[in-house]
Amino acid sequence: MYSISDLETFIAVVENKGVLAAAREQRLSPATVSHRLSKLERELSTVLVFRDSRRVRLSPAGEVFYTRVGAIIEALHDAEHIIGARSSAVNGLLRVTMPPWVFSKYVMPKLTQFEEAYPDLKLDFLITDHFVNVVDDAQDVAIRVGQLNDSGLLSRKLVNNTRILCAAPSYIEKHGTPNNLTQLGEHNWVCLPWQRQLKLFDKQGKIKTFNAKTRFTISNSDNMTQAAIAGHGIAIKSKIAINDELNDGSLVEIMPEVMAKSDAPVWFLRPQNSLTTRKTDVFYDFMKSLFINC
Repeated sequence: MYSISDLETFIAVVENKGVLAAAREQRLSPATVSHRLSKLERELSTVLVFRDSRRVRLSPAGEVFYTRVGAIIEALHDAEHIIGARSSAVNGLLRVTMPPWVFSKYVMPKLTQFEEAYPDLKLDFLITDHFVNVVDDAQDVAIRVGQLNDSGLLSRKLVNNTRILCAAPSYIEKHGTPNNLTQLGEHNWVCLPWQRQLKLFDKQGKIKTFNAKTRFTISNSDNMTQAAIAGHGIAIKSKIAINDELNDGSLVEIMPEVMAKSDAPVWFLRPQNSLTTRKTDVFYDFMKSLFINC
């Protein structure tokens, strides 16, 4: 029968993307690592990892086994830590996806402090404004902005946030400040591809569907901010994403209270069937601390 050590070695091979790197991390010989992996596959009567001289790749069975067993081993390590049998509980690999502006504005400036506090924890960031399926893309944690659909994910709110319309003073000086939806429709916009249709309040308080006039769209929220600052058009932005720009005047809010769906909290999400582990807990605490002054 396979042992916990065999399972830990399998996880090390996956997370270090190879036998040699896993051997270095576990302070074992490559031969021992290969033997444990082969033993595990023999006991399970299935191939877990496709491997050649350059790389390893999980089989479909290996992907399922890694996701489930990894969480169980982490929970076991946490239990050992609680009773004093393990000195370091926060290790392994944490996969996190989040929007670019959250990463660049809030996470990156403080990331060194987190790394110093948890030197044995490896982080794998998937930074994108596109929707990421947490389960299908094997992410441990997702940071999302906005209203949540019934996604089956466990959620904790990090901070309240609203979306606003904004533009650069240079753009307003050249094109004027819109005062109603008709005028707004005549202006240029810089948008994420999925932001071109908005629901806005008119002066009578009725919700109207608004189609933004765009010369170009940008798939990255940080680049969209820079395009707005450069005067290319009006943008819809999370307010906490552009606090600095609002304070220094490089962007100004226009037509406040016009957005029908302005509430856009920042959420910490993880899969429904995932176990709570120390690494997800400490990362939640870290993320929560980043927004304490917002």
